[in-house]
Amino acid sequence: MTDVEKCLFEKIRNGDEAAFEVIYKRYVPRLFYFVHEYVPFRDIVENIIQDTLMVLWNKRLTLTDNTNLGAYLFTVAKNNCLYKLRDQRYKQKLFESTDVDEPELTLNLDALTVLDTSLLTFMEIEQIIETTMDQLPPQCRTVFKLSRFEGKKNKEIAEELCISIKAVEGHVSKALKLFRTTLKDYIPIMAFLFMR
Repeated sequence: MTDVEKCLFEKIRNGDEAAFEVIYKRYVPRLFYFVHEYVPFRDIVENIIQDTLMVLWNKRLTLTDNTNLGAYLFTVAKNNCLYKLRDQRYKQKLFESTDVDEPELTLNLDALTVLDTSLLTFMEIEQIIETTMDQLPPQCRTVFKLSRFEGKKNKEIAEELCISIKAVEGHVSKALKLFRTTLKDYIPIMAFLFMR
């Protein structure tokens, strides 16, 4: 968990709604991509994400200091997905409104059941990210941090670093190629790195 996320997490525990909104904006795209991998029904995905974030808000006072925000949110989202995938009413609605069949749903359920969203997994991921970042050339590392961890647009990065937008795109592309290799076993959880 980054220093920014630790700070936001502490503010959320103290009831800071603005901090919760920042976490909401930061995690909704990540959670959407993750949940949609297993639940191919947009309104259900949105409900799962809303439920996940409400669990964070409602249980904020009971969370410990060492709670990893990402691990917590993905674990809650995973459990909410499993509940929906096992629910007969949901299955019926899904089969009536999409072309998803029983074997595909069973595969999604099985894959999600074995997916590890524990703190240990997130610590492994953080270590891999740190090691991978160290392998990047300095300019590439800076561009990637600004793009994927600070959420800046390519134009903003180009202006800040006095380089072209094409150079920014090239650095991001180079970094993503390396991350796709080093994080290949964690793609369902880390997919937000590859989104844009």
